[in-house]
Amino acid sequence: MKAKGWDMGGAYFGSKPVFIPIDNKLIKKILVTDFSNFRNHGFYINEKIDPLSGHLFNLESIKWKHVRSKIPAAFSSSKLRNHMDVMDSITKLLVNRLKNMAESQLPIDIKSVLGRFTVDVTSASLFGIETECLKNKNAELMKQARAFFDIQLCRLFNTLVLLIPRNILIFFNFRVFPTHVTNYFINFFANIKTQRAVEKIRRNDLTDILIDLCDKTKIVSDNSGNSLPEPLTIKEFAAQMHLFFEAGYETSAGTQTFALYELAAYSDIQNRLRNEINTVLSRFNGVLDYDAITEVNYLDQVVKETLRKYPVLPILPRVCESDYPIPDSKLTIEKGTLIMATNMGIHYDPEYYPDPMRFDPERFTSENMAKRPFCSFVPFGEGPRSCVGKNQELK
Repeated sequence: MKAKGWDMGGAYFGSKPVFIPIDNKLIKKILVTDFSNFRNHGFYINEKIDPLSGHLFNLESIKWKHVRSKIPAAFSSSKLRNHMDVMDSITKLLVNRLKNMAESQLPIDIKSVLGRFTVDVTSASLFGIETECLKNKNAELMKQARAFFDIQLCRLFNTLVLLIPRNILIFFNFRVFPTHVTNYFINFFANIKTQRAVEKIRRNDLTDILIDLCDKTKIVSDNSGNSLPEPLTIKEFAAQMHLFFEAGYETSAGTQTFALYELAAYSDIQNRLRNEINTVLSRFNGVLDYDAITEVNYLDQVVKETLRKYPVLPILPRVCESDYPIPDSKLTIEKGTLIMATNMGIHYDPEYYPDPMRFDPERFTSENMAKRPFCSFVPFGEGPRSCVGKNQELK
């Protein structure tokens, strides 16, 4: 549509009319400037029938704001620094596993290996537990994780669910998460919460932040004039924990897999990255800690180019909450309209990324990034509803 000179477009998603912003300034208006009119994603949520669907990504309005306001503290630079030791030990285990696999000269399912690695890292850094999935690919935790992500029918349902009115989904008690997966993870995360209470463990991590949201005595006013939100139930607590487990398992492992694919395809990029890592390591006595990672600029470029070419979400959905006159236009987005900014369209726009199918980390030097407008790179969304864990993903 942009090739025809359009700033915006539309389509029917099933029976639903969908507004598609194309112009970067309009995308910024929707995601950032006028966010108060486009706060919600519009995804299906049914906490009574499908408790794990009530996670941060799906939550709406005041409830979303309450949970979202607390979580960024879990992903601050200081928290990421504190996680480096445990991440380093798990990474060394990964390297040894890959060396042994390489010596066998047999094909490696690298996505599976990286999935187990990211589960171990996520569990240790955010939940404070050792899962040892790298050592045991048949661990029950991995079986339950795969039960959802490896069922293609579930993935299809998750895509089609936007086509169906929410009241119909609720009437038929539609579930995104299989019952046995739901029960397993509610019990899994409830046990973590109970263990911390019994052993009086306090790590000030994501888990503790969410535990505090379950405690009525620790919920304070946000000075907005709204009444105090209710404490999270154990199912709501589990839904938030499971969201970050999902992100650690599927999202991070997927990005890492695509990055390795591109590095294998472009040996010159691979060699440059390896040389830069070794150069930085020589200045840090061979220790790849938080400060060292931040100095490997080319690694940051490789990760960002991977996220450009393979965005985690192909679309950034929003729902219009009240009639919205489009600036510099005679058109109005009607209340209730589904809006979809397309990551794929933005990230493959040849105006900003010439030859967009080519993998080129040079697109993300500071000089080249400064040439592009705001909202031309949105792998984590943008504005108040952007991904809360993007710092961990990039590091």
